Amino acid sequence: MTVFINNFIGTLITYGTNNLMILMIIVFFVGLILKVLMYYLVRCEFNLTTAFETRTHRYLNKKYEEGKNIRKFHEVVEFILRTTYNELYVARKKQFRKRKGDPSVAVLNKMFLVEDGARSLIDDTLRQTKYHDVGIVPDFESISKFVFRSNPYFTKLWGVIPVGVVNSALSVLPSLFIIGGIFGTFLGISKGLPALKTIDPGNIAVAQATLGSFLESMTFAMNSSVVGIFLSVCFTITNAFLSLNSTYLRLVDKFTQSLELIWKETNT
Repeated sequence: MTVFINNFIGTLITYGTNNLMILMIIVFFVGLILKVLMYYLVRCEFNLTTAFETRTHRYLNKKYEEGKNIRKFHEVVEFILRTTYNELYVARKKQFRKRKGDPSVAVLNKMFLVEDGARSLIDDTLRQTKYHDVGIVPDFESISKFVFRSNPYFTKLWGVIPVGVVNSALSVLPSLFIIGGIFGTFLGISKGLPALKTIDPGNIAVAQATLGSFLESMTFAMNSSVVGIFLSVCFTITNAFLSLNSTYLRLVDKFTQSLELIWKETNT
């Protein structure tokens, strides 16, 4: 058993000192790419919600002639959501030839299934609002949270990678980089210390070579901590600037307030 443990530790030290810093750097860039992609998806949700809020105010200000005769809450919500979708996606496609930047936006929307997510959001919202034309005031915040959390296109990157789970994992990545740096420090020390046992004071040349090898192990030990701290700081800043949670809370508030305004307009 002792032999097995010693072999395992030896393999871990050898593999770790050769690959730990490279592994941390790869994890950093993979995490960074995932963070940017997920933030783009949440921003698409935010843009959709902002567009819905804008068109809600337009409806309240009587800017839509075709919507003046609509009075029921559910029908007004449907009208504004359909109008938002048409103006944000359908009408914009007709202007692609006039704008150079729009085709790239369309490609990104298709790649991230944004339009599918918008249609799913509209359908889920209408299923929730069709029972609330009269009576007790609905819990609009719960409705908003439900339609966003149950959306299969906005809660999963490319419909496969769960955004919430990955975002939670990325939030602890800075701490893992610190741990990885400390782990590398101990690996370097563990690799260098056994060499000191072989120092022969009578053979200066061999002793110098041994001390040189030990200093190389100490250099790796210090460098791994420096790299771990640097990556931790960089990813902490990334998490602060590309905050999915704060953007999600803002879009839920916008959606909730828009539904409340429509309810007040149609019930007073």
